[in-house]
Amino acid sequence: MDSYSISKRNADPILKLGMDRGISAKLQTMQDRQKDILRQQQSVAKDLHQKLGEHILSQSSNQRALEKHMVSSKLSFSGLNSRHSHPNMEHHRQVAQTVQGLEQGTSEIGAVQLESEKYQKRLHTNQQENLEAQAGSLSAWFARYGEPKRQPSQFDLHRSYVLKPRWNPTMQAFSNATAVRQGHITK
Repeated sequence: MDSYSISKRNADPILKLGMDRGISAKLQTMQDRQKDILRQQQSVAKDLHQKLGEHILSQSSNQRALEKHMVSSKLSFSGLNSRHSHPNMEHHRQVAQTVQGLEQGTSEIGAVQLESEKYQKRLHTNQQENLEAQAGSLSAWFARYGEPKRQPSQFDLHRSYVLKPRWNPTMQAFSNATAVRQGHITK
């Protein structure tokens, strides 16, 4: 929001109540931070999925090789060497680091969520304070927020207008009943 919009909102008595002193901006930055962490976790999870797919493929081929070796070892005159390859410890270390990074991102999201809840509670208490200070009648509302700029007139068909008292010919006086012409907004 630019400085002109902020000054206009601060000048208006109703919109000034909505200016929550930067709490909503902090909430927005926390939501953006949470989105960034989730995007990072998504990319890390995609890499982990690819690495685990490769690892599962190598493990399944190792399992098949060991099963073939076990069957062939029961036969007479079988060889002692197998096609089994030992698991890569570097791959295991990379997977463990990736999982640890995912857990760290989850804890960061939890911390951001707690801080966001704290700001939301503060925003809620500010709104409750504003609700307590609201006006209970139209005169109190006008005293608090000011008279509206657009006043009802006889020629404005959009606003309701209180008509002047009508002449009662039988009593030879004006009637005490007031007639209201409803505007198009309230119809």
